[in-house]
Amino acid sequence: MNSSKTFDGVIMYLEKIIVDGCDIDYNEIAKIAMSPASLFQRIFIFVTGISISDYVRKRRLTIAGHELKNNDISVLNIAIKYGFQSHSAFTRAFKEHHGITPSQAKLGSAKLNDYLPINFSEMRFIGGKRIMAEMKKIIYKEADERLMVGMFRETSFSNAGHAWQDFFQGDTIEILNKLSDVKCCDDIDENDGIGFMYDFGDKQNFNIIIGDFVQTNTKIPEGLFAKYIPKGLVAHVQIEGNNIADILDSAYLLITEAIEKTGGVIDYENFYWCEVYTHQRYSEPLSRSEKVIIDYLMPVKEK
Repeated sequence: MNSSKTFDGVIMYLEKIIVDGCDIDYNEIAKIAMSPASLFQRIFIFVTGISISDYVRKRRLTIAGHELKNNDISVLNIAIKYGFQSHSAFTRAFKEHHGITPSQAKLGSAKLNDYLPINFSEMRFIGGKRIMAEMKKIIYKEADERLMVGMFRETSFSNAGHAWQDFFQGDTIEILNKLSDVKCCDDIDENDGIGFMYDFGDKQNFNIIIGDFVQTNTKIPEGLFAKYIPKGLVAHVQIEGNNIADILDSAYLLITEAIEKTGGVIDYENFYWCEVYTHQRYSEPLSRSEKVIIDYLMPVKEK
């Protein structure tokens, strides 16, 4: 999957059906993305912070607002044009998006809440936010099979911070220290925590294990969770930003572009997303109020 071109292709298709008022054809999206529709939907949410259906809904409400403001057209006709089943359903959605009713939007002084198209290849926006981070380094390493062991949570992007808080306040670190003899992280620098995310679902939900990598024959201590990681090629990427928020907002697009430019292909069949907060590149610069770097790991295949 060529990420920026793929996403732009999908956006072009969505923009067409947004104006036409057609339903989303996920089979067509699968053809454009050259990926199963269910997988691409999860990746789309991961990259943009919004589902495909919500993107279409926000764009239609944006365009509908301007049509009401600039043309002599009834609210009901606009509602039908953009796929709403009733005047009341459209009014509720419109007010939620714009903060005003469709009738108020007809006033010349009305202020609308625009949700603009995403343009990945030119505008460098993700979910309406400009990329503020920078890819500093990418290398490829062959990694042996191993287990990711640590504290398990079902969480989301908005709540992941609570999972990390639980990790540092609980006894997971103390338990992990007892596994120091069976750790297999020679390819990863000393760190304060590794977050291993997988099984991404709708509405930005995913599973996360915060802990460390250990050998596959390790006896897992009670209270910890283990996830098997197969042997394979892994991209090690460093993303730098002024703060963690800037990095997290743009890391996926920067990483996928870096992988494409260096001849790699993301292994979506075994996909995971791993964040490493090293002492040298994250914790120490953070304590000095300097720019920080988060290390990322992602499974890849050679073209």
